[in-house]
Amino acid sequence: MAKLSYYFPLDNLVSNQIINNYKTQVQANIENNPEVDFDEYKGSYLNFKDNSKLELTFKKTVSKGGTLINFFFNYDKKNNNGAISLITVGEKILSVIKSNSRNAISFKNSIKINDADFRIRENHWFNGSLYFDDAGGLALYMTDENFLLYRKALISVDNSTEDLNITIGGNSEGDQLRIADLSIYGDVAKDEVENIINKTIAQHLTLLSKSTLIDTVTFKLTNSAEYDKLVIENEQQPLSFEFSPGDMTLEKYDQCEAKLKVKKGFFKYQNPENKTEESGDLSVSFDLRNQQADSTNLMAVLEDLSIINLLNQEKVLVQLEIYNLTLTKDDFSKTYTKSQPLIIDRVFEVVDLRGGNESPFDVFILGNDTLYNGAGNETQTIRLLINNTTDEDVKFSGSSGFRMSGNFLMILESDVQQASDTKLKEFQSFLDIPTSPKSAANDFLCFQEEYVLRKRESVVFEISGLKARPSTPANPSGAYPFYLEYRNIPGYRNGKVRFFIKTGKIFYSL
Repeated sequence: MAKLSYYFPLDNLVSNQIINNYKTQVQANIENNPEVDFDEYKGSYLNFKDNSKLELTFKKTVSKGGTLINFFFNYDKKNNNGAISLITVGEKILSVIKSNSRNAISFKNSIKINDADFRIRENHWFNGSLYFDDAGGLALYMTDENFLLYRKALISVDNSTEDLNITIGGNSEGDQLRIADLSIYGDVAKDEVENIINKTIAQHLTLLSKSTLIDTVTFKLTNSAEYDKLVIENEQQPLSFEFSPGDMTLEKYDQCEAKLKVKKGFFKYQNPENKTEESGDLSVSFDLRNQQADSTNLMAVLEDLSIINLLNQEKVLVQLEIYNLTLTKDDFSKTYTKSQPLIIDRVFEVVDLRGGNESPFDVFILGNDTLYNGAGNETQTIRLLINNTTDEDVKFSGSSGFRMSGNFLMILESDVQQASDTKLKEFQSFLDIPTSPKSAANDFLCFQEEYVLRKRESVVFEISGLKARPSTPANPSGAYPFYLEYRNIPGYRNGKVRFFIKTGKIFYSL
């Protein structure tokens, strides 16, 4: 049965590298800085121009029988003659040949010229697939700009070699190759090819604009009064949505509803069952029926939506689908969305205000680091020294706080796992630092007021009421990892630092 072996979205760069989740299997190398760009038809993609190139080197062959390589592409040839390379597998080059303003697909020296059934042309999105069958054949399948599969292979050639590399781009200055969603499937039977291609196209074209509405109709997402961008902070504000009909008149219906779609890994959504979702092509529904009758715009607050931006995008394409409303410009022009949604795309800039990703702290246990797990063991106290390792003061606000977490709470008696008492203390004097009451068991212990931890100085996080379980084969004596989590510290992202608690039969007193 066919399976997806590799997938490269090719719609984002981090430190001038593509997102590569297969680093132990695939080496990726970029030359001459391709750029991430957007359009209203495909969404986000990687634009290769001015000799920019991507080389993927695989540890296992990517051209053996049963392999299907699929991708989306769009090209722009500067000169009226010559070829623009789309993708190269080993020594096999798929390119577009342009001669006297006419185009043809060329693959491994075989050529398919435009005809009544197929036409390749510039500045249109196409989907292409290379299929290596078990009989040593290699077939090229391609769609038109409407993504309707041309049901037979455009070109079929013999293939006697197995290759370990794929190259994208590397074209002449002025040529542009736009490419996205490179998928490589294994164990694909010949009768599965068409179905796999169609499913791949459907999966990666969710951000496909169909709107023909006037430009003044738009929407916006905001979560900051200071920035005209989407802002990521340690303590995020709710996102506000607003739909503006521009110079058209808006009529709402009882079932008026809107959905937002984005790429996977940008938003996190808390669903009605209180489960967190980070699904691909995230769709968030919200009810717009309870709007004021005289309101020109439609507005909603998205309380359960937060930004996580796992791919560190500087821009994000967001698509709006809105149903069951009527927009009227005059007596002769109406746009209805009762049966079909109105779809609008917008690209939003993203600013990250969470601060540095490096932890400003060293954490270790001060004094006794062992919980006695022998007969007659009693509750004990652990003191964590939190040292500011930076050359600057760390300033805590009223929402800054700490808590202990980890996967080994089973070393503690169940009745004290959530009931342990925590305090913040000055180092050396051990005087209490004022803190706010915890809102829930094991929640963060927050400063009650602003507090400054000078460079190279320390505070103490004290955890009392701990009691170890007796040693068993499933819970032996040893050193167990825990984390001190911290949040909402100005200038730093939320994070955690690891420390160890020991269990044993010897009790070391202070």
